[in-house]
Amino acid sequence: MNISRIFLTGFTVAGVAFGSLTSTFSQATAQVYVPPSALVFHNLDSLSKAQVNWKSLPTFNKKSSYTNKYTTALNLGTRICDAFVAVQGKDQNKFADMATTVAGLSGKLGANIEQALNDKMFALVKQGKWAEVRTMLDDQQTTVKEKLNRLDKDAAILVTIGGWLEGLNVVTKSLSSNYNADATGIIRNPKLVEYLIGELNSLSANAKGNELVKEMTPKFSEIKNLVNIEKGKPVPQENVKKIYEISSALVKSIEGAK
Repeated sequence: MNISRIFLTGFTVAGVAFGSLTSTFSQATAQVYVPPSALVFHNLDSLSKAQVNWKSLPTFNKKSSYTNKYTTALNLGTRICDAFVAVQGKDQNKFADMATTVAGLSGKLGANIEQALNDKMFALVKQGKWAEVRTMLDDQQTTVKEKLNRLDKDAAILVTIGGWLEGLNVVTKSLSSNYNADATGIIRNPKLVEYLIGELNSLSANAKGNELVKEMTPKFSEIKNLVNIEKGKPVPQENVKKIYEISSALVKSIEGAK
């Protein structure tokens, strides 16, 4: 999806770690940064039998006030993803909503975004310069994640988790209504899910005690099993629908939290 490369130290996992794209891991030394824009949304557009209606896939939730940093971080991840979805759909209003919400959530975690940068992106959006907007958004979110890595490792991990879940939700929602065997390679990456499970396990005791984190941890193992398909074979349609059900429920819990 257009969110998302997850950068690991020295390596790149493209596509919010979905994919048929090559991934290399170093669990012991990996450092995860904010997912910047990549190729997955473009690939989904290219492989789908019908044009993807990006505007209909996320909720574009504008809520930016939550009671604790763990919930805030997970929601920041989902809104980062949705900002990239808005760029993919060339939706000026939704992009403005998500960029503003991302700035609010980032600020609450101490990783402030300069308003001047958002203003510059808004001006580019009005000019229809979406490629430039995507590049700026990539850079901005990488900077935010680098700040979070210095400030709070738990928050940094949960931003990545939230963004990945929303990306998975968006892709599987599209594939559930417009199944294409070739396109399912985008989500066939059990090693990436295994890596994210390791990240969840590395959280502090306080973070692991968060209700949202406790809800999602066992679900990641289910997702891993559902995408653990032999190389070269498609993810079955029933698996795609089940992944969508899981990811959709988790994203709903994240965005609806207090």
